[in-house]
Amino acid sequence: MDVLIAIVIGFILVVAGYVGYYASQEEPKAGGHDIPLELEVLDTETKSIQSFNQAMTKSIS
Repeated sequence: MDVLIAIVIGFILVVAGYVGYYASQEEPKAGGHDIPLELEVLDTETKSIQSFNQAMTKSIS
């Protein structure tokens, strides 16, 4: 019985290693995250919020 458990655990480790290696070698597909583009959008949104805050501050005072 102990041999069967060792074989099952070994099989799980081999499969997990294969899947992990395959996933790490795969090129990103469409629909993945484009970090520079996301940072650019975030920067644009931040500037818009800052402009809005400045306009609101000027209109209040």
